[in-house]
Amino acid sequence: MRSEDLAKLVGVSRSTITRVINNYPDIPQATRDKVLEAIKEHNYAPNASARKLAGATNKMIAIVLLDVKDDGVTHHVKMTDDTLISNNSYFSPVINFVTDQANKMDYYVIISIAYSKDDLKKVKRIFDQKMIDGAIFIGTQEPENEMIFDLIKQGHNIALIDTNEVHSKSHDAIYINLNNYEGSVKAVNYLIELGHKSIGIITGNLKKLSAQERLDGLKETLQHNGLELSSHHLFQGDFTEDSGYEGVKHILDTPNKPTAIFVSNDTMAIGAYKAIAELGLNIPEDISIIGFDNSFISSYLTPPLTTIDISFADIAKRATTLLIESIEQKKQFNIVEKSKATLIKRESCKDIRKD
Repeated sequence: MRSEDLAKLVGVSRSTITRVINNYPDIPQATRDKVLEAIKEHNYAPNASARKLAGATNKMIAIVLLDVKDDGVTHHVKMTDDTLISNNSYFSPVINFVTDQANKMDYYVIISIAYSKDDLKKVKRIFDQKMIDGAIFIGTQEPENEMIFDLIKQGHNIALIDTNEVHSKSHDAIYINLNNYEGSVKAVNYLIELGHKSIGIITGNLKKLSAQERLDGLKETLQHNGLELSSHHLFQGDFTEDSGYEGVKHILDTPNKPTAIFVSNDTMAIGAYKAIAELGLNIPEDISIIGFDNSFISSYLTPPLTTIDISFADIAKRATTLLIESIEQKKQFNIVEKSKATLIKRESCKDIRKD
């Protein structure tokens, strides 16, 4: 049913219907009651675009997960039984905490995933059709930022997780990030304290801020201690279990093997553990492993994984709260915040100073 039809049934103007829906105070109570009764009786739901034009909010935000592959490269999720959400130690908890916090603030959440550039066009349509009041983008890469910054210029409320805060100087948005660099520094310093001088790394997708900052933290910490990263000891992964597996096979297939490997997230560490076992090696006797994320599985690995704890709950809840506050205040905030990173010592790293 259209608003015009409802107006005819009630015997009022279309603008009166709109003003009742948006709770304007200048409508007589008798008229208000009559309109509300008709809305209930005919199960009328105002069009989202019409509500937006009237200045109302939909009480709806989106979580947009970005894992866009280069042109011509089919996403691994579309070729396998893998999922981007349920088995992902990054996306899954963030989605859960965003949804929980939004519900507490009486907002609904929709989830959109972009696997390709064509998917980005679908994301843009969500905004063009005025389905949502704002969105949290997670894991942007530089080519995708142009679309997001255009949305900001159009007045949409945006929060960004895992996006370089340098952009805050020219684009007002909410930038909430993990302290990837600090966590990496703590991980590598710990390995150095245990006597490790030859340290490898399995990175995440280096087009993402989190992966690049973790690599930077390792390189600069090594340099500060008079050490360097061998090109043979670096493997570019993509935060998946398979890439952790392949990374270990690559790094340990060298004449001068490292004594420790920094694996840039705990999901890849699972794959690293599998590869090490297949090679007939033991953790930490033959090779020390340190992860990042402190995912729920890390303490159940054998041996339990030493890792860097960062609070997905904190960043997800903070981004959600600030986004909804910006929507309610009808103002795009410019806020930059980072979470803390804490070293969790378990049993996957060996002290080799006495060896």
